[in-house]
Amino acid sequence: MRKLRDRLAVIACGCMIVWPPDAAAQSPAPSGRHGDGHAEHHDWYKDLRQPDTGSRCCNGAADGKTGDCRPAPAERGADGTYRVWDGREWLVVPRSKIIVMPTPDGGTHLCETYGRVFCFILDDDRRGLPSQ
Repeated sequence: MRKLRDRLAVIACGCMIVWPPDAAAQSPAPSGRHGDGHAEHHDWYKDLRQPDTGSRCCNGAADGKTGDCRPAPAERGADGTYRVWDGREWLVVPRSKIIVMPTPDGGTHLCETYGRVFCFILDDDRRGLPSQ
């Protein structure tokens, strides 16, 4: 019986090393997909304005299609151009759509519809995103 208890203790210790206790608490990376993560930050998105037009970032419209804001992975190209993942493809971010300000989660956020970027929000501390 003691050998069984010792073996179980070794297995339990091994599981704790392989699976840290806070692993389940870590949030997954943003998918960039339309709607994913929008609700968590809606109160913040609703007041954002497009830098070039003054129109809203959240619920902006293009050709009758309503846009959506959400967390999205992004990278900075060697040429300094930002690209953001919309859940389907990498979109080039027009410079006129970049907003640099603190974000609720310290990440990058995208407001777009059908490939048209309304706003790309870059946290102050993330200006130097990894290059491609």
